[in-house]
Amino acid sequence: MATENRRKPATPKKAVVRKRTAVKKTASKKGIPYLAISAVVLIIGFIGFFMFGVEKPSAPQRVNKPVQKKEDVLPEKPQPIWEYEKTLKTKKITVDIPEKEAQTRPYQMQCASFRARGDAESLKAKIAFQGLNSEVLKTGDWYRVILGPYERKRLAEKHRHKLQRAKINGCQIWFWR
Repeated sequence: MATENRRKPATPKKAVVRKRTAVKKTASKKGIPYLAISAVVLIIGFIGFFMFGVEKPSAPQRVNKPVQKKEDVLPEKPQPIWEYEKTLKTKKITVDIPEKEAQTRPYQMQCASFRARGDAESLKAKIAFQGLNSEVLKTGDWYRVILGPYERKRLAEKHRHKLQRAKINGCQIWFWR
């Protein structure tokens, strides 16, 4: 009995291929589109009515009346009298020119400030190669590289431009301390 309930081994079956058939569309009823034709006729009728049915009122003709000119003679334009020309010729002006005060304070140029004395001495050597004299001053923990004193700011600017051409930038000019 136990053997009767057993299933038989599955036998390979061939794959069933179903063909899809195109659904045939039924042709719509072909009739005369009365609604579309009547709409077109109605629109054409309105256009024709407004173009040809409505008459434009004729433009009124202008009547040319002779214009009477009044001959008002204006009085001759008065010549302006300029008084400032006469006053400028006779006016004397005095101008007080203040004398330039000579700069009494000399200028200095600081090119750098270092914590290490060796760095300051190295920059001093680069400046010396440009033909300029500089000195290293110790201020607190800092070593400043100073050039100067200069009598005029223009001379300090000249030396700063010389240092800029040698790629030594950042030099500042101020009054001597």
